[in-house]
Amino acid sequence: MWLAAASAGAVTADGAPGGSDLRIEQTPIELLGEDEAARYQRILDPERPISWEVYYPAHDGGGLPGVFVYISPMRSGRIDSRWRRVMDRMNLIYIGANDSGNGVLTNERVVKAVFAVRALNQRFRFDPSKIHVAGFSGGGRMASLAASQYPEAFTAALYICGVNFWNSVRNPNVERIARNRFVFLTGSTDFNLAETRRVHRRYLEAGAGNSKLMVIEGMGHEHPDAETLTVALEYLAGDDSHCVYLSGTNLLVCGVRSQTIQTDTMPRRCRVDEYAGKLETLK
Repeated sequence: MWLAAASAGAVTADGAPGGSDLRIEQTPIELLGEDEAARYQRILDPERPISWEVYYPAHDGGGLPGVFVYISPMRSGRIDSRWRRVMDRMNLIYIGANDSGNGVLTNERVVKAVFAVRALNQRFRFDPSKIHVAGFSGGGRMASLAASQYPEAFTAALYICGVNFWNSVRNPNVERIARNRFVFLTGSTDFNLAETRRVHRRYLEAGAGNSKLMVIEGMGHEHPDAETLTVALEYLAGDDSHCVYLSGTNLLVCGVRSQTIQTDTMPRRCRVDEYAGKLETLK
């Protein structure tokens, strides 16, 4: 069921209004069928509707869009208004579940993120090789659980100011996890900075080499701005070019306008670009 559509652009080949905020609402039975929905009845009432906030990008280029599943620490799954132009540029459909904040049980939050992809699949075509899961704070912790438990469903993950290492009790497929890409995004004044560094290091030690730590100078426990989010998503898409490797050190620095991003891993390729002259001195 479509509850709302606020169009800001042209209609795509799928019939989706580009540059639009939408809402999807379905019960698990409507989404999965009675038999499959019954398997999740201890987590979700099969007859209780789940709603997701969606932003469909206005993208001028060709190709199918990817998907950006967001897990919020708050009650609403609505997109940060600054991120719409990032979704447009990166050609990603944003989707976030409502009523999936920090007060909701872990299994319910993770399952709603997984079901988000199914809900989109019934309405739009998208590139299955570009399915991201992301979250902020407690939502970032949920995203890290989803990414480790469903590595075939999510090809990339972005953990913003909150992340957990995977739970070995759940027998994660570490070899499959290691084939995906990850960004650990935090701020120099974020109270989760030290923990984020530790979990990032554990990913690398476990063999997840396509893992990038981004520490934004002056950023606290908050959403990143559009430019910072773009750099993170470009890395998840395989583009490491907005970086400068400091000669004689093991430090890679990626500049975003007047900000500074520190990362602990050197990318496959790196060049000095227009941001090089804006790098701040790192202590």
